Amino acid sequence: MGTFKDEKDVIVGKAKEKIGEWTNNEELAHSGKEQAHEGQIKKEHDQKRVNELEDQNDERDARNDRTTPENVSSEELLRAENPDANKISSADRRDADQLKHYTGIEDKL
Repeated sequence: MGTFKDEKDVIVGKAKEKIGEWTNNEELAHSGKEQAHEGQIKKEHDQKRVNELEDQNDERDARNDRTTPENVSSEELLRAENPDANKISSADRRDADQLKHYTGIEDKL
């Protein structure tokens, strides 16, 4: 992962290093090697941070997971056993929502 700038630094640094080697310009080769190394370190740091955030997100999702047996209602279990039984077309859902809204039922629910 990493940013485009980090990727650019790696590529440009490697190019500078090769050009410096071909032209016997040790200063250019050295600066290219440093630039490529810094870009690689930044990319690795960014990837570590992304992995940490993904782990934190996974832990939060696991804590909030409602599929543990003590948190699952019998209605949810029935839906899980027969998922096709509860499928409603979008038109039917829209009509039901409009009916609730116009009759004032949703205020009482």
